[in-house]
Amino acid sequence: MVSEQSGDDQGVPDVGVFDDSRCELGEGPLWHPQRGELFWFDILASTMHSRDGTQHQSWQMPEMCSAAGWVDRDTLVVAGATALYRFDITSRALEPLLALEADNEVTRSNDGRADPWGGFWIGTMGLNSEPGAGSIYRYYRGELKRLFADITVTNAICFDKARACAYYVDSTKGIVWRQAVDATTGWP
Repeated sequence: MVSEQSGDDQGVPDVGVFDDSRCELGEGPLWHPQRGELFWFDILASTMHSRDGTQHQSWQMPEMCSAAGWVDRDTLVVAGATALYRFDITSRALEPLLALEADNEVTRSNDGRADPWGGFWIGTMGLNSEPGAGSIYRYYRGELKRLFADITVTNAICFDKARACAYYVDSTKGIVWRQAVDATTGWP
C-alpha cells in the first residue's frame, strides 16, 4: 500500500509505504469512511488486514476471504470462499449470513463491492482459474441472487456516478463489461 508524501517542487508526489505487510495475494481494498481506516485481504493466507494510518491490525479468517463492504461504523459484510459473513470489528465476532457456492468445491470469492443502493456485489472464480467457473452475485436485503455466470476471473466491480451502469471484468478476457442497472433499485 502506498500513500503520498510532501512531493517535490515539480508537483510530483513522493510515495511512501502506507503499510509494510506482505500479502501472498492481496485483494479487496476497502476504505471505511466512518473509521478513516483501510481494510484489505491476503486471500491465500485467509487474513483480513486494516490500517488507520498509525496502527495495523489483522484478523485470521476461517477460510479464504476476498472483499468486504461496510454496514456501519463497527460492522462489515465479508465475502468468503463458501459464505458471506457479518464481522464485528470491535468484538472480532464473525457470524455466517448465508452460503456462497458452499456446495462447489472448485470456487472461492474474488472481488466484491458495495453498490450505491446498499447492496453488495460478489464475484467468484475457480481455485485454479477454471474457465467459466465463476459468477457475480448481489446480496441485497438478506437475499443473494446470481446476476452473471460463466466468468473465469471476476474483478473490478464498480458503478457509475449516475447509478445507471455497473461494470466488471473477466480478467482472462481483458474486457470491461458494462451492464445497465435500474437507477432506483440497482438491479440489472
